[in-house]
Amino acid sequence: MAEIGRQFEMKSSASVHAVLVALEREGLIKRTPNVSRGIEIIQQKEGGGGDEGDNEIPLLGTVAAGQPIEAILSHDTISVPKDLQGHGRTFALRVRGESMIDENIQDGDIIIVASQKTADNGQMVVALIDGNYATVKKFYREPDFIRLEPANPQFKPIFIKTPERIQIQGVVKGLIRKYDAP
Repeated sequence: MAEIGRQFEMKSSASVHAVLVALEREGLIKRTPNVSRGIEIIQQKEGGGGDEGDNEIPLLGTVAAGQPIEAILSHDTISVPKDLQGHGRTFALRVRGESMIDENIQDGDIIIVASQKTADNGQMVVALIDGNYATVKKFYREPDFIRLEPANPQFKPIFIKTPERIQIQGVVKGLIRKYDAP
């Protein structure tokens, strides 16, 4: 930090830290904590005409649109347009089930999720229930419980009275759908 500060004539280590955090958030560097000089520059793909700009994000597994299913992580990646990648940590999940069809999320779709631990009422979230079961639903905090609301009248909402049982994993920001050729 001191070396970077001297090189760029920055007097405050807090300013250096803020710049490093911003560079990491934009995916330009990767930092290894507790390692001296633990900064790695991430190679950027050349974007031919400037509008290609696809980026790889982790495809972490499958999430239920229906009854919550056991969260099993995978280590695949998927290429997404830069504007879907957003800021901060973004990941993708394949959807299994039909509880969100009225939000135009179908079985087999891939959702793009911005990682965050909180959500506002009405936001579509990926939630982990009891630390094991993942689902995608609309989030509502009621006075006595949390309601995870499906977007299909054939499915019932999930009511959770103990807030500690639920962990928000992120908010859905986008959708990728591949159409099968006839």
